[in-house]
Amino acid sequence: MLDYNIGKRCQYSICRQKDFLPYSCSLCNNEYCQEHRTPEAHECTKLSIKKQVLKCPICEKGISYTSDQNENMIWEEHFQKDCPQQPKEKKFCPICKNKLTDLNRVQCKDCGMEICLKHRQREDHRCPTLKKIEDQQNQNIPQPQIQQVSNEPSFQQLLDQQKLKQQQLQKQYQPELCPVCGMNFPYIMQVIRHVEMHHS
Repeated sequence: MLDYNIGKRCQYSICRQKDFLPYSCSLCNNEYCQEHRTPEAHECTKLSIKKQVLKCPICEKGISYTSDQNENMIWEEHFQKDCPQQPKEKKFCPICKNKLTDLNRVQCKDCGMEICLKHRQREDHRCPTLKKIEDQQNQNIPQPQIQQVSNEPSFQQLLDQQKLKQQQLQKQYQPELCPVCGMNFPYIMQVIRHVEMHHS
């Protein structure tokens, strides 16, 4: 059975042709056939009104509006209702006055100050807690000293041991000689490759 409810008639008064895939006009929102789909073809009443797009400077979304609307009012309405990002207050490092971003911002764990990466150490940003630590150290509180008694060798002893191992390895090392030309090679495989490439 044929269903006559599918499709719509062209809204252009002269045409009125039934179209199964009608086009919708972007200005007047009426539906038209393929022949009259453009605003010029169906003599659209809102042809003088152009659709325009305004780019939000904060969230960078496109806001569509028509030429008969005030773009300032459209942006204000978008800003109040739809804009996901309200403008952020720009922060600067209190020491060097560089702009702080998500990538170079650090918050001091001791004083809570937000500084740049260059001044993240307590000494670099004059952390107030640093003065408290210095005051505690200057009070001459006797602290028990723990004498380190260990069987670990010193750094110089470790260096001497390393040099001794290297000397022993050098004594064990005997270079491989090419039987044809007498060149020295550290490994026998290099001698074989050399003979195959140069003496075959």
